[in-house]
Amino acid sequence: MCNFSDMTVDEAAKSAMQAELICSLMMGNTGEMTEGEIESLLALIKQLTGKAGSWLIAASGDMQ
Repeated sequence: MCNFSDMTVDEAAKSAMQAELICSLMMGNTGEMTEGEIESLLALIKQLTGKAGSWLIAASGDMQ
């Protein structure tokens, strides 16, 4: 399991940027993809946004 206190702001930003890039690439191209490819990319997006979101929640708690 990932320890979010060990994650840096740059790593969280990179995860968010990667998720955004995948979404941008998928837009309009899902008709050319198999169901398995779409499911795999959605799982990756979930993982990347989960990391970034969890880091933001942990960081905001540290600021209070």
